[in-house]
Amino acid sequence: MKGPGYGFAELGINCVEIFLRLHLLVFYTEHVGMNSALAGLALGLAIFWDAIIDPIVGYYSDRVRMRRGERYSFLPWGFLLLSFSVLGILHPPVLKNAWSQFFFLLLFSLLVNTAYTALSVPYSALVGDLSQDERERARLIGWRLAFANLGAIFGIAVPSYFIIAKEADPYAQTAWVIVGLLAIGTSISWLTARTYNKPVTQTVAHAKFSLVSHLKNKHFMPLAAAYFVANMGLTFNSSLALYYYRQRLRLSEEEIRTVLLSFLVVFTLSIPLWLFLVRFVAKRKALMGGVFILGISASLIYPLLPSQRLLWTLIFASGVIGALVGSAVLLESLLTDIVKEEEVRTGRDELGLYFGIWRMIGKISRGLALAVTGQILAWARVEDGESSFVRLSFAIGPLTGCFFIGSVLILWRLSIHRTPLN
Repeated sequence: MKGPGYGFAELGINCVEIFLRLHLLVFYTEHVGMNSALAGLALGLAIFWDAIIDPIVGYYSDRVRMRRGERYSFLPWGFLLLSFSVLGILHPPVLKNAWSQFFFLLLFSLLVNTAYTALSVPYSALVGDLSQDERERARLIGWRLAFANLGAIFGIAVPSYFIIAKEADPYAQTAWVIVGLLAIGTSISWLTARTYNKPVTQTVAHAKFSLVSHLKNKHFMPLAAAYFVANMGLTFNSSLALYYYRQRLRLSEEEIRTVLLSFLVVFTLSIPLWLFLVRFVAKRKALMGGVFILGISASLIYPLLPSQRLLWTLIFASGVIGALVGSAVLLESLLTDIVKEEEVRTGRDELGLYFGIWRMIGKISRGLALAVTGQILAWARVEDGESSFVRLSFAIGPLTGCFFIGSVLILWRLSIHRTPLN
């Protein structure tokens, strides 16, 4: 089947992202013994580099598609480079000098981020190469997000299994599992893309690289601006979640793991429901409605949840919030529709470049949100116990909810009579 076959690669891709996001800093500071400031600097520089190369890789994938009629050849090369860099970064040599450790981590962080972009950006743009039908593209994106959530579960569960089992080198063993998932998923998606790839038509031309002009695109800008703000809200929420569950709700580590995994399951199961909804409601309206309700729900649910009540947390934080976050499937579906309509209007194939810019925007907004999160935690004074609960609940609830509501207002305001969306 085209949908599962295309989406399978995201299993390993997102497993890499979630695992490294959660564990890489811990691995280098606690297991390698690296200075935390130097480790953070190395990882921060790598993220900055990653944001820069996203649109460049996307642009180059468009050029390759124009010359060869396909883009899927990026997948095997991206897999090989990402596998090598993941294994390398989790098998560091014994380095006693702090600056030697810094440069090793910086080098392999740059390799990991370059490889990740070389695989994930062309892979995301493949959705437009596999189908010209709007609804089918939405289903393909839905399958990709479903496998992304499954990859997130692996990214959480696999290292936890090896750590709990007290294996001698749990992170190195996790690296080999990740490489196996990447190999299986990328191979299946590559074969699917080869089978269903739609060649470039003779009327389609290749455009020059112009980041500013694409950011000024009146059809793309409303969605990109709304995504920037909403992604900041999601980053605040995910960054504060563990503090909230541990200190405000006083859940055990096992209960927190249950809440997080339940959230991912509900998120995944809600995706086909959102795709079914847009058969009757315009995508833009469904997206705006879902994100607006998400903002209201987050503002009300998090401050009101009772402490040490796992069932209530599962129902509202995992169930209600997870189902509403599923509306995110409509974001990339709308992005793809806009770019494909631009292709018809201008005769230029630029899907890779737009996906590269899209990911760059997401990383910049996530970086800004992470930079502010520390200030939010200082304001919430999470170390002060009971006196911090109200502030912490406000930060993860109404504060993050305002970002979701703000993104809806931006999309509504900027898209009036300016975008071809229904």
